[in-house]
Amino acid sequence: MNNPVRRPISTISTFGITYLKQHNPYMVVWWSAVFPGFGHYLLNQYLRATLLTITEVIINTLAHINEAMIYSFCGEFELAKGILEPNWTFGYLAIYLIAMGDCFRSALYQNKLYHLASLENKLIPCLKISSSEIQYLEKKSPILGVVYSFFFPG
Repeated sequence: MNNPVRRPISTISTFGITYLKQHNPYMVVWWSAVFPGFGHYLLNQYLRATLLTITEVIINTLAHINEAMIYSFCGEFELAKGILEPNWTFGYLAIYLIAMGDCFRSALYQNKLYHLASLENKLIPCLKISSSEIQYLEKKSPILGVVYSFFFPG
């Protein structure tokens, strides 16, 4: 009797390859501290990451945080205090802390799921054929990746 996989370690779809792997939760929080939503991108939580990133940009703009930072770097602290919108600034702080806490929690939970999935020891699918396209895994050269990154950063 063939047992279905309860916890797949990866999936291939039209939108890409999504997989579970062991994450250092502090590294994920660091990326979220750099820019809210980036830690979620690292965890393959693309929808949540995009919503957090867009929300951060909008609230950052409405609170005038970047302008206040520029003034404070120039030593114009009174201008920096005067330009900040307090309600939006508290909203920015809330989004910032929620993003960091959520990605830390998600990283810990995904680590548990990865451990359980690896115990099942099922094969990783290497091919998916759908009506819209063919998805497959292939071995790539790291040297070629470095060359591409040199000419096309990001």
